[in-house]
Amino acid sequence: MSRLNRLVLAVIVGLALTIGVLSAASARLGPTVDSMNTVQELDGASVNTPIQVNFTEPMNVSSVRRSFRLTPRAVGQYTWSGNQLLFQPRKPLAYSHRYTVTIGSGAASAKGKTLFRTFRASFTTQSQHLMYLGTEGDERNRLVMASVDGEKRVMGPDDGLITDYSVSQDRTLVVFAKRPSPRAHVNEIWLLSLVDGSTQRIFTHADWDISEPHLSPDDRSVVFLATNVLLCQPYYPCARDKTGPVIFLLTVRSHKAKQFQPRSSAPLTYFIDFSPAAQIAYTDLSSALTLASIDGQSVTHVPNLNNSLEYSGFDESGDKAAFVGSTPSSSGGDILVYRSKGYVDVSRGVYDSSTPAFSSSGQQIAYSGYHGELGIEPVYGINMYSFTTHHTRRLTNDRAWSDWAPSWSTDDRYVAFVRSQPQEAMYMGSGEIWVIRSDGRGGHSLGSVGKSLRWIS
Repeated sequence: MSRLNRLVLAVIVGLALTIGVLSAASARLGPTVDSMNTVQELDGASVNTPIQVNFTEPMNVSSVRRSFRLTPRAVGQYTWSGNQLLFQPRKPLAYSHRYTVTIGSGAASAKGKTLFRTFRASFTTQSQHLMYLGTEGDERNRLVMASVDGEKRVMGPDDGLITDYSVSQDRTLVVFAKRPSPRAHVNEIWLLSLVDGSTQRIFTHADWDISEPHLSPDDRSVVFLATNVLLCQPYYPCARDKTGPVIFLLTVRSHKAKQFQPRSSAPLTYFIDFSPAAQIAYTDLSSALTLASIDGQSVTHVPNLNNSLEYSGFDESGDKAAFVGSTPSSSGGDILVYRSKGYVDVSRGVYDSSTPAFSSSGQQIAYSGYHGELGIEPVYGINMYSFTTHHTRRLTNDRAWSDWAPSWSTDDRYVAFVRSQPQEAMYMGSGEIWVIRSDGRGGHSLGSVGKSLRWIS
């Protein structure tokens, strides 16, 4: 045997002895924690993450539960699989928060040996996330998920053919419309799971142009608008409807769509939505907003009360609806909110307002309002109105930029908005995406240009 071979053999024998000694020591000294894992998002652990702890040997379940601590405290459920503990908090953890897991030395193995040493490890949860439709560069016509800190990821198809989307009320699904190819009609409807990132095409019609897809609150149906629809009526030849969009209702499970035909007068609408109470929202000749059950039998009209109004959206409870328009005594550009007792002009005294959005709590509403002029160009900023105090304050007030299309985070801590320059760009539908705290601090750009901002966590 050569000198080199003897040296290699000696090293191997030495390693084997070391491993044996360590294993024996471990057996005498007790079990240890091999690893701890959490589900990761863009910028930290998911607020819905289970906490997975792997031990080096089978453990006494009750002793581990007594010794397990999560700081700050969170109540949860314990499950076991072999040597693995899974702790699932009952409620989502706090955003952007540091948590520490501690398992004390009182935890024992199934053989009665206590933990070799106290285990301690920390993790930081994700910040809030929003979604937008990119309009420039590599993000153009793609769905992008972004964190408050500016981390980003393209979600769904990366072919740049998405034109419109919305998020389900429970924020687990996204429904979007897209083209199958660059020159084709927008004739496909897809679902994107925000849980696992999977996608599924649920509808296509070669001749139609599809817009404004919305999921029902139970995620069983999608309502959308379609143009270039071939309609057939008794005594008349079939013809493509060129007068405006037609409302269709799609069943997610069967992938079948049928025209929505309510019991009252026919829809005459350029928007469609689902209310939080699962009513289809649209307009007809009778009112500012019409709400109908999915079967079209139960119909409710929201009166315009001599106002000229365009629907903008509901609050999350469905108690309030926002409109942009004019009253008999105004020149237009008012934000009016309808409640059971009538309309409230929340932008009274503000010239030219648009793009209202309710806070998640429903206690405030943000909108873009006229703040002045830069030369001959109007400057717009984000205003916030409180339904509790009935006061308005300016959230943004940059004299060289215009801000519009606000969107509230799920906990109302942040407001995302679109910023543009020159000011007329706000009417083009997209701009630079910014995020600011709802108290006016910490405004910053996410470094992307897009539109249709919607918070997903």
